[in-house]
Amino acid sequence: MRRLDKMAATALAALLAGCFTVHRSDFPDVAMTRAPEGREVSVKLAGFEATVVSYLPVYGYETVWQERVYRDRHGRLRDGGVHPETYSTTSYIPQTHVTTAFIERAQDKLEDAGFVVGLAESDYLVDVRFTGPMRGEDDTLVQCLWLFCSLLSADYGTETWSARLRISDAKTGRVLMHRDYTQKYAAAVWGPIPIFSPAAATATDSGVMQDWVLAALTDRALADATQFLSGR
Repeated sequence: MRRLDKMAATALAALLAGCFTVHRSDFPDVAMTRAPEGREVSVKLAGFEATVVSYLPVYGYETVWQERVYRDRHGRLRDGGVHPETYSTTSYIPQTHVTTAFIERAQDKLEDAGFVVGLAESDYLVDVRFTGPMRGEDDTLVQCLWLFCSLLSADYGTETWSARLRISDAKTGRVLMHRDYTQKYAAAVWGPIPIFSPAAATATDSGVMQDWVLAALTDRALADATQFLSGR
């Protein structure tokens, strides 16, 4: 019985400490067009670059001097002098680098659709460039409303990026098709503990939002690219 009570208390504590996603944008529903049967269509990829931030943990120790006070056998406070105490510390150093995740995603999408990717001499060049993030005044206002109307128990996150698709003849360099896209992500989260619950949410994390938007833009651009290339 005591074990069940302990498990119930642990589950309740985890529930209270958690954060729940109230709203999240739906991922675009797109389909890739397969390459024409019996004909090899080779594609070279360019762009799809995005900068991401990761955090490198650095572990160390810190020694501080603390004053020691104790009670004698009569209950009176006595000065015990100062003594050193050593604590372990962890700090995080931000590191910025360019990720290849989205060009790899594009390559997988094209190969799954039957296109040949990576030849030295290809038929077509598919170039996608990301621009962002962009944030409007309305987004800031909505976030403030979520924060203050919920007494800091909720948060609202949004991120908007644009992408430029260019498909060129790899031999002549002539642009055959171009298209621009805009993609927005929005999510709202809520938790029972003000400040701490929203801070622990992943749906409004800047890295998660960026990954979602750029993956969506990659898929949208590739859906149009495969449709165009399959008809060439």
